[in-house]
Amino acid sequence: MALQSLTVDGARFRTGRWRSSGDLAYLVPLSPAHTLTGPALAAAREVLDRQGFGAIVTAAVAPPERDAFQRDGFSDREYLHLLRHDLADRPRRRGRWRRTPPRIERGTRRDTESILALDARTFDDFWHLDVDGLDDALAATPVSRLRVIRDPDVVAYAVAGRAGTQGFVQRLAVDPDRQGTGLGTALVHEALDWMHRRGAAVAWVNTQQANTRAYDLYRHLGFRPADHHLTVLDRPLP
Repeated sequence: MALQSLTVDGARFRTGRWRSSGDLAYLVPLSPAHTLTGPALAAAREVLDRQGFGAIVTAAVAPPERDAFQRDGFSDREYLHLLRHDLADRPRRRGRWRRTPPRIERGTRRDTESILALDARTFDDFWHLDVDGLDDALAATPVSRLRVIRDPDVVAYAVAGRAGTQGFVQRLAVDPDRQGTGLGTALVHEALDWMHRRGAAVAWVNTQQANTRAYDLYRHLGFRPADHHLTVLDRPLP
């Protein structure tokens, strides 16, 4: 179920089903935190309740949005690291390869099945993507790109996006059997170079606090923790 736009009481959201979950709604705030008033969130919940959902999970939000959701009865579900990279200081070194460096290619629709299978092996059930989730990741920014490494099926992939001068690593997955071999490093380097060429000044990425391997990779590549973390919240309906 692709995400749809919803505007209620001056607040704007994207809503839909969370990944492949049957009755869990996904709520993404698009307007500033001050628009997330009690009446606006109550109206959004009413719409999702009428659509047959039994609970809501939010996008990863910053502290002002988190506070608004908490006032409406949402509970913290998970905390995510938020990291930023000044692209003027992006790393130049590509790494030393014992073999030929991995070939990074443009991802296509034909790769979807392989990408989703890889994603399911890499992330736990709550976080792994379905077809709509992959489409949403690609549509989250005005400009985006999908890059893959094949051997011969997809063994690593990355979704990167740009909105003005802000770049985003939207998704990065490496087959568990190939982690630590430089595939993730190559994909992130390539994404940062693309963002910089397209005029982005800062790159952002978030990762689960429990995912220490990803966090260490981003720190090694020059990302630094932001001054706050992100929070995913949930609450039952009605």
